[in-house]
Amino acid sequence: MTIFGSFEIGRKALRAQHKGMEVSGQNVANANTPGYSRQRTNLVSVESPIVANADMAPGDGVRVSHVERMYNEFYQAQVVNSGSYKAYWDMRRETSISAESIFMEPDDYGINKSLGEFFDTWQELSSSPEEAAVRSGLRENAVSLTASVEDVYERLEDMRLDKLDELDMRVGEANRVIDEIGELNDKLRFVDALDKDSNEMLDKLDLAIEELSELIDIQVYRKSSGAVDIFAGGQLIVQEDRAFHMELETAGEEGVEVVNHRGKALNLTAGRITGLTDAVNKDLPHIQEELDKVVEALVEEVNGLHSEGFGLDKQEGGIDFFETIPEDATSAALNFRVSQDILDDSSKIAASAEPGEPGNGEIALKIGQLRDYREEGRLDSVSIEEYYRGLITSMGVEAQESERMAEAFGRTKDEFEELKSSASGVNMDEEMLKMTEYQHAWNAAARYLSTVDEMLTSLFTELGR
Repeated sequence: MTIFGSFEIGRKALRAQHKGMEVSGQNVANANTPGYSRQRTNLVSVESPIVANADMAPGDGVRVSHVERMYNEFYQAQVVNSGSYKAYWDMRRETSISAESIFMEPDDYGINKSLGEFFDTWQELSSSPEEAAVRSGLRENAVSLTASVEDVYERLEDMRLDKLDELDMRVGEANRVIDEIGELNDKLRFVDALDKDSNEMLDKLDLAIEELSELIDIQVYRKSSGAVDIFAGGQLIVQEDRAFHMELETAGEEGVEVVNHRGKALNLTAGRITGLTDAVNKDLPHIQEELDKVVEALVEEVNGLHSEGFGLDKQEGGIDFFETIPEDATSAALNFRVSQDILDDSSKIAASAEPGEPGNGEIALKIGQLRDYREEGRLDSVSIEEYYRGLITSMGVEAQESERMAEAFGRTKDEFEELKSSASGVNMDEEMLKMTEYQHAWNAAARYLSTVDEMLTSLFTELGR
């Protein structure tokens, strides 16, 4: 190495330490930036060129090999996976809690209260079948019961439609993120073609992947360029710079499904979109169906006994207490009505088992005893009240289970986020120490150049004499 080569060593040293200081400054500036991964300057010594009769020692200084992104792919994959399941169970929990609040149990305004008062009034009528006040009270309690059931069913339907609207919105949100990932892939491929790195783009890509994973469960395959291919439900949704949108289509009776750009259904298992799909297709319709079963059983049992009885106004029976549910009705709860004959005249309430015996309350007693009546094969062989209470209990159990699962996956996600942060997060103390090291190295390199300059000055002065 010539003496002028010594200047090159100093120049490279200044450049390397300056780059290190820039990287530390970038880390400090983004210490609180969501998704930012700490960067590290990797320095390597520069070997001297192999030339005949030339001394290769001590080398040609230092250079920055690359700026490394401190990143753990395993931790990132676990954050993405647990985030999908947490979002799914959060959605299930929201649905269960909202459905429970609609039923208002065990408040005084719930169906269970109205159903109990309905049966209580029949019991009262059995001992006072000729009392007009009791008959009017029974009619009002029956109207109140039908109104409560209809209100609950309609609110469940409104909730289902709200979830459907949100589902449509979330699918659009997922498509936006898919487009963003495709654009980032295109930029990363271009940067890679230039043999450059862009750690900031990779951070943005990871953030977009995490955002998408909260909506749907995905499988991510990384390429050497940093770009990714993403699959969802067994179907490709991102391939390099190409983004394939998802759509919402009708499936079955008022059901919906998420399909890819070719109309093929995605077999999704987690994410908020899956939770919303389950709420629209299964969870809320199931609750509505269970409520319909309660209504159908109540109408059939009460009408069956009531039509055999006799009221105060006629000698013949055959009057239904509730309107018969049409066979083609989409919902029994929405067709749950007290018959017009009873609404017009409470004396037509059939409390007596025999014509011409207004003081006979046998039919009223039998209807009142339906509270505890069990028929093999109907409503799981339990009474109407027990079946309804079972429905409320099952919603509570579902809410608790969803809460437990959401909390479990939430803890898992938090733990992996902490591990990821320990690997890629910015440590301010560490960065301050590195900046001090770079500063001292810079000062030493500058002093080195100054000394070499003085040596050259002395040399030229001696040669000039």
